[in-house]
Amino acid sequence: MKAEWLARWEGRLRPVLMKGPRAWVIRQYSHGRASFLKRMLNDKVSPVDVPREAARTLWGIHFRSPLMNAAGMFKNAEGYQMVAAQGAGGYLLGTTTARPRQGNEREKIRHPFAPYPRSGSASNWLGLPNEGHLAVAKRVASFEKVDGCPIGASLMTDPGLDEQEALEGLVEGLRAYEDAGVDFLEINESCPNAGHAHDIGEGLARRLAYLQEHFLDKRRRRLPVIVKFSNDTASESLPSILDLLLSLGFDGVNVGNTSTQYKKHLDAIAPSEQALYNFFCETFGGGVSGRPLKKTSLSLASTCMNYLKEKPSEREFHVIRTGGVEGVEDVKASEEHRIALNQWYTGYFESFSRDGHQLYARLYERLYTK
Repeated sequence: MKAEWLARWEGRLRPVLMKGPRAWVIRQYSHGRASFLKRMLNDKVSPVDVPREAARTLWGIHFRSPLMNAAGMFKNAEGYQMVAAQGAGGYLLGTTTARPRQGNEREKIRHPFAPYPRSGSASNWLGLPNEGHLAVAKRVASFEKVDGCPIGASLMTDPGLDEQEALEGLVEGLRAYEDAGVDFLEINESCPNAGHAHDIGEGLARRLAYLQEHFLDKRRRRLPVIVKFSNDTASESLPSILDLLLSLGFDGVNVGNTSTQYKKHLDAIAPSEQALYNFFCETFGGGVSGRPLKKTSLSLASTCMNYLKEKPSEREFHVIRTGGVEGVEDVKASEEHRIALNQWYTGYFESFSRDGHQLYARLYERLYTK
């Protein structure tokens, strides 16, 4: 059965499945998510036409649209040809780490995940499962690129190493992806699922200064490096973050990732899904994604844009929005605030359940057909 057919059937059965015991629901969806992705990657997808008016050039790179997947969807560089055929404006692999990671397991559930379909949301506590920077970079080096669908790599410091060793491993990964021919890089400072929280004060300045000295200043080609922060980032901290990124020579900022402010988002979860939501947050923690983050991600990204307008930089620097991006209205809202790119994850799979591999084509029809 093709993945898009399976997704439609799951949508019909979902009201029944969601009524099961909470641990059972999480176990079924955690296992089912992995199986579905494998099936999805085996589908044959006919390439769609992307309207020319959707394209933009950033950092000298041609993005054929302002929408692409967020990190975490294709951790080991799977699916590039599939999303390119679907019509994505770009492709982001990872997040990868220096050492391979198996990811999280608790209550005999590997890579815990729970959907909240009535709320357009989900929770996950995956724990960065990946094969490591070097193995994934080697795979990417063999990719045949599709024009207008540039390849990005998301990386972060390995949570299991001390800071110096972790930074050395990160730089090694950045160099490997540079050699592999990726078009842009994203440093993940926002992951809630790896057992540590990054300090965005002195610790952030120290880490980013290390990357400037050991990678940014030594890039062998024009290779944009973006830094990604959480949707829980305080808006008042953004000016100092932007000043730091610009002063060190970074090329963009992504706000944000999932959220760990569980109580804050509870009211955005449908009453019928709140018991499952609370059970997941109390049992696993992890990050909340999807619709509850929509307003925050737009607010943070627009705050960045307003600050950059007041204090323009001589270097090309762009803002990316991640969190709660579901479709046309969200892309339009970003465009109104001059936000360069959008990344989606939960919204992607919700759209896939309706439109299958035509999800980008349907979105472009609504965005660009007069």
